[in-house]
Amino acid sequence: MTELHPPIEFPFPFPAYDIQKDFMENLFKALEKGHLGIFESPTGTGKSLSLICGALTWLREHNKHHKSELQRRIKEFEESGTDDNDPDWFSAATKKREEREEVMKHKEELRILEKQEERVSSLKSRRKVIKTSYVQKVDDEFDELFRDLHEVRENVRRELNSIGGADTLSSEEHALLLDDYESDSEETSFQNKEEERDDGCLKIYYCSRTHSQLSQFVREVQKTIFGEDARVVSLASRQNLCINETVNRLGSLSLINDRCLELQKGKSGKASKLESDGTTSKKKKTTSGCPYYKQTALENLADNLLLEVQDIEQMMTLGAKTKSCPYYGGRYAIQDAQLVVLPYNTLLHKSTREACQIKLKGNVVIIDEGHNLLETIANIHSVFVCKSQFMGAHSQLRQYMQRYEKRLSPRNLLYIKQILFFINAQIKLLSEIKSETISNRNTNGVIGHNAAAVGNKIPSSTMYAVHTFMSTTLTDNLNIFKLIQYIEKSKIAHKLHSFSQKFEGSVKIHDVKKAAASTSSSTSAFLTKMANQRDGQHTAKENVSPSEQEKTTKNEEHSDDDIVSGSPLLLITELLRALLHSTDDGRIVVTVGMTNKTSSIKYLLLNPASQFHDLVKECRSIIVAGGTMRPMSEFRSQLFLSAGADPSRVCEFTCGHVVPGNQIMPVALSMGPTNVTLDFTYQNRGSTIILQELGRVLVNICTIVPSGIVCFLPSYDYEQKVFAHFLQTGVIDKLSSKKRVFREPKKSSQLDAVLSDYAKTIRQTASNTTGMTGAILFSVVGETSLRGVFRFVCP
Repeated sequence: MTELHPPIEFPFPFPAYDIQKDFMENLFKALEKGHLGIFESPTGTGKSLSLICGALTWLREHNKHHKSELQRRIKEFEESGTDDNDPDWFSAATKKREEREEVMKHKEELRILEKQEERVSSLKSRRKVIKTSYVQKVDDEFDELFRDLHEVRENVRRELNSIGGADTLSSEEHALLLDDYESDSEETSFQNKEEERDDGCLKIYYCSRTHSQLSQFVREVQKTIFGEDARVVSLASRQNLCINETVNRLGSLSLINDRCLELQKGKSGKASKLESDGTTSKKKKTTSGCPYYKQTALENLADNLLLEVQDIEQMMTLGAKTKSCPYYGGRYAIQDAQLVVLPYNTLLHKSTREACQIKLKGNVVIIDEGHNLLETIANIHSVFVCKSQFMGAHSQLRQYMQRYEKRLSPRNLLYIKQILFFINAQIKLLSEIKSETISNRNTNGVIGHNAAAVGNKIPSSTMYAVHTFMSTTLTDNLNIFKLIQYIEKSKIAHKLHSFSQKFEGSVKIHDVKKAAASTSSSTSAFLTKMANQRDGQHTAKENVSPSEQEKTTKNEEHSDDDIVSGSPLLLITELLRALLHSTDDGRIVVTVGMTNKTSSIKYLLLNPASQFHDLVKECRSIIVAGGTMRPMSEFRSQLFLSAGADPSRVCEFTCGHVVPGNQIMPVALSMGPTNVTLDFTYQNRGSTIILQELGRVLVNICTIVPSGIVCFLPSYDYEQKVFAHFLQTGVIDKLSSKKRVFREPKKSSQLDAVLSDYAKTIRQTASNTTGMTGAILFSVVGETSLRGVFRFVCP
């Protein structure tokens, strides 16, 4: 197909600078040619707006051009006749067949495009009638009825079993049981069905570091002409988007995820009541399912999100208004979205990306604030598990197996025992390494260890290659891939969390050796309690004799026990997943400390490009943008080329600043007006003499310099201290006689209003003859305030 050229003018919200035009033009070319771009644009040059206008202009023009090219090729083939006079009839027939097959592909692609356009146009046409109707309400009630069908069936079965004298479990405990795990290849048919799904239209995935940066980006989209018709969806975690107060109040991300998944099953269980101090009190009955998770409401919310550009806060407001979940509403809207805004972790972590149904193939990825991308990828894929978490997972899983051993299938028991074996091997390594002298084991992938330090109980570390680590722990005979597949498919980590929540709320962990010998440990009491509950006796902790309680308390004080809440098996799953990486891509660091919490196993990713390979291979184009991208050779070699990219695909662009160099005069001031040295080191910056000299400097500058002045300070605490001193000594009164004084607020939501007033004051006093010559702003050094000053003042 013919190449698309950049337009003469881009739809910028205001007259663009030359560097902004160059940025958008080069971005347009990089996306059209499928390049891997490294774009550098300093703070204050309008990088976000340039990315929005350049990328969405290309997307709009590309969709039009691509459709017209498909129609043209189909028309040319249909109008072309068969040349019967060609003597080489075999070659002609072969060529004709190839052309026909190509045209069939074009027709299918055109059909999908027209189907997508029809779906979007139908959304726009019924924009005003998207409210829930009576029929939809009936459908929801029907879905709600059949959601509980499984629970009703289980209740009937238990009643029949009880009549026959069979051992029964409560409905809550039946939900904790693992389903039969038939085979390791059952995923195939499901995956094929997923692959057959319509992946939707061409998308741009925009990601940045924080949710506040993503919300700011969406608000910038709303200011452009693309805010009217672009289909934009923001993705975030449940912790940021959940509007169910009983779930969101849990605080912990893992607890919120687990409770959300439980409510989707329509379970009517008992939830712990959370007190104001964070402790849990008695459990109360919960209703069946989440009231915000209903199919019709979610579909309507997804439609609303596609029809109007909304940031995360606006999504939550709309979700609360329509009583539908913003988290799942956003995921439902991904298929028809043109611009998907999401944090780093969601895009760069493969399992998270797949869980959110993000398809990379043929789509565009823009990574903003990419100057720390290599470090971010390494941190996302590094895994840290302490000994307490290993012991907590071991305790949860062992107690779960002991209670339900007769009810679990043989294959479930096989995999549970393999997981226990793996966990026990890690605990054994962290326990025995203390008494083992391994200073001579500096070969065969083991690097460095201080045996004397271990004897003195000083934390020490040993580094292993992955294959050496697995052979040392005797886990190299396990099929790690099938183990991970089992954990994910059976959802055993979530069931373990529900199991521990039901019986104790959290699991008391003990040293593996001590747990076997201690008869009065909390583990034994825990198992006794469960056995009594199974027999119908509601035995509480208060039933244990005071002497046993005192003995248990002493044992717990002298042993290195900890309370582990949540599901530590999830972290161990990430460690298992890390062990599948290539040996050259990472190392295992085993740290032995004085306590279980300071003893740990950590996987360090040393080659971030290995986890960036899928993006480079599948994406049409990737743009990494930032204010400071130098040295660009680092991104070229360590990110793109090391991930398997063709060198011809990599392009670079850098621009200067919107402020010309001849308008900047940097000056380093070492002394003040009275020759006092301006030493603002941490030890001296609180000195009254230095603060008084700083006040004289600012008064003199305000007298000479017109318009605006920004005084940057290192922290909010120091800014408060300086400002309080200036108030006490009368410096603020002297400054106020020349300029209006502003202070940066701590809340970022209030910053724009302050900066707007600051810029307005400067403009209003430009021609003032009353002595007021502008404004001074006391601010804290940071990216947010710097961006704000450039955005409000520089234009």
